[in-house]
Parts: sequence; C-alpha cells; structure tokens
Amino acid sequence: MPPPPPPRPPDLDGGDDTVTTVAAGPAPAVAPPRQLDTITPLPPPPVVARATPTPSPPREPTMPDPPPTRIARPDALAERPFTPPKVIPIPEVPEPGLINAVRYAVTFLRARWQRRGAIKGLADEIKQDTAALDLVLGTLGKQARDLKVDNRALSAENAAIDAAEQRKHQLDEANAELNGRRVDETAKFAEVEHEKLIKVSEAERILDEASRELSIAEGQRRSLRDKRKEVERRQKAYLKAAEERDHEAGGSAMGEARGELRRAAEGHRREAAALEPERQDLDRRIAALDRPIATAQAKTDAARAELESARRSLNDAREGHRHRLAEIEAEQGRKMRELALADAEIQRRLVTLGTLVNLNRIEDPGFGDLYERIDRLRMAIGARTTEIDKLTAEREAYDKGSLVRGFVALGGGVVVVITLVVILLALL
Repeated sequence: MPPPPPPRPPDLDGGDDTVTTVAAGPAPAVAPPRQLDTITPLPPPPVVARATPTPSPPREPTMPDPPPTRIARPDALAERPFTPPKVIPIPEVPEPGLINAVRYAVTFLRARWQRRGAIKGLADEIKQDTAALDLVLGTLGKQARDLKVDNRALSAENAAIDAAEQRKHQLDEANAELNGRRVDETAKFAEVEHEKLIKVSEAERILDEASRELSIAEGQRRSLRDKRKEVERRQKAYLKAAEERDHEAGGSAMGEARGELRRAAEGHRREAAALEPERQDLDRRIAALDRPIATAQAKTDAARAELESARRSLNDAREGHRHRLAEIEAEQGRKMRELALADAEIQRRLVTLGTLVNLNRIEDPGFGDLYERIDRLRMAIGARTTEIDKLTAEREAYDKGSLVRGFVALGGGVVVVITLVVILLALL
C-alpha cells in the first residue's frame, strides 16, 4: 500500500492559493507586500510530542558535573512560514549611453547587496528549520520507542538504540561505583588523617616537654657557670692584690710599713683561699648537671625525630589520598565523556528512527500532528532553498559591458570632482 500523500500546508494569506505557488517554485523578483495581520497561526505542537530525554538515575552530590548540554530554545525552533525577501529587481540591460550605464551599475549594486543579505537571512532560517526538524524527528522517534513500534525497516535502528541505552546504563552503574569509591576513600582518609594528627600532636607535646627540661637544665648550668666565673674573678682580684702588696713590700724600707704590706698580702691570699671551697662546690654542681643535660638532649633529639617521622607519615597519607582521588576523578571524567557520547548517539539515532518512521508513514493516531509539522518544515526548507538558488542566479545575472562602462563613468566623475576641488582650493 503506497504511503498517503503529504498533507497540504495551511494557507498563510487567509485562504489565498498564492502561498502554495511561492513555496513550490521561484518567487518573482519583487514580491507584493503580504498582509501579516491575516496570517493564520500554526497549531501548537502536541504535548505528547515533546522530546523528553530518557530519565537517568539521580546523581550524587559529589559526582562531577556532566558536560554542558545544548538547550534548544522554543523561539529558535518555532515553525516560521516562508516569506520571500523584499528585494529590488535586477535592472534590465540599459540603452547605450553613459548615464544609462551609471544608473544600471548603481541599481545592480543595490540589488546585489540586498540579495546578499537576503541569502544570509534565508540560510539562517534554514539552519533554524533544520534544528526544529531534527527536534520533531527525535520526538517522533522517541514516541515510536515508547509505543514499541517495530518492523523490518526499524529493527536495526531499534537494536542500535537498545545497545546504546544498555551502554549508558552500564556507564551510570560505573559512575555510581566510582562515586562510592570516592566516598569510601574520603571516609577512610578522614580516619587515617585523624590518627596521624593525634600522633603529630603527641610528638609535639613530648618534644615541648623534652625541650623545656633541657632548657631548664641548661639554664641552671649557665647560672652555676656565671657564679663560678664570679668566684674566680674575685679570687684573681685577691691574688693580684696580694702580689701588688708583696711588690710594694719588697720596694719599701725595712720597718713597720713593710711588715704591714706583707700582712695585707697574706690577708688577700687568705681571702682567695676562703673562696676555693665555694668554687669547688660550684664545679661539682656543674659536673652533676652534665648527665641530666645529656639525657634531656637525647630525649629532645628522639622526640624531634619522632615528630618529623609523624609529619612525613601525615604528608604521605595526604599525598596518597590526593593521588587516589585524582585517579578516581580521571576515571569519572572518562566515564562522563563516554556517557555524553552515548547520550548523543541515542539522540542521533532517535532522529534517524523518526526519519524512518516518517518515510514509512506508520499509521498511528499520535503521529498525525508530527507528520504535519515535518511536512511543513520540509516545505519551508525547500522553499527557502529554492529562493536562495533563485537569488544566487539573479545576483550573477548582469551585463558585463554595461557594468564596466558604468564603473568607468563613475570613476571618471569622481576624478573630475576631486580635480575641481583641488583647483578651487589652490585658487583660494
């Protein structure tokens, strides 16, 4: 049974048949103004024909963001009735004469420039109509999938879509597994980091205590050494004073003065000897501090080594955690790219499936509105393509001789005007 003929698009001029003629063949160069206020609005697309994406499992908050999806705005994909662009007609070949050639050149340049802008606008409209057609075909394919429509022409595409959806499901499961690994790794690292931070804090406390003990012992030794230096200084002062008295006694005359000097010298020596027990006691006390200081120094060195080891262990744990997270994120990124490719393949194959359904015109009550929209979009694309071809042909249709003569005349006129201006400026 041959497929039914495509439905005739609705009239856009209030029932006039001129729209069908414009859409089917090339339009005249100068189109009459159209009454836009009498355009009959196109029926809105049915609710069942919306291209809703296949629902996917909810994404965990810690999963990486999916790649950006191109959003098709409704205003960009709306069906636009074809309206021939308003351009001035290509001028006829002029009669001989420079004025006619100049008028021809200027008019042709205007017409060519208008056609260039019109072709660009029509090309943009064709892109928008093509995007809208892909959306409608994808909606048709999705609806056919929902209704489980299948036959010999659609079986291969349905099988390919099933395989792509299965691959997408596997990728979703793999992403969920990677997300679980990420959560487990984060929780495990939190515990390990907490333990190692406790060890670091304990090592810092032990090092502080050992450093404090060492500082106290060294402070005591410094104090005792200072006292010993003071005692030794006083002893040296007494001995020096005794030597000075002896020297003075040796130089003085015999008598009571000499004996007084020698007695003074002997008194200084006794004073120095009296300080000797104190100096020896200080030496013993200083020597007694050597072992506690050595013990405190060894304890401090051990605590410092333990602290450095704990800090290295903490840094190694953090570096390993960052490395494992980087591996998981890299794997998630690869899975997300594969997931995006699977989604794109599904959308592309839905468009192909919709194209096959439209070509075979499978009978179903829910497909009627979509078939009509597809026919309208295709007729609009065809009409705009025909109009582009016509405008392109008109843009290249010119009389070369007349155009060259017109340009030469225009150039000569510009040169004459410039020369006259220069002469007038020179005379002034």
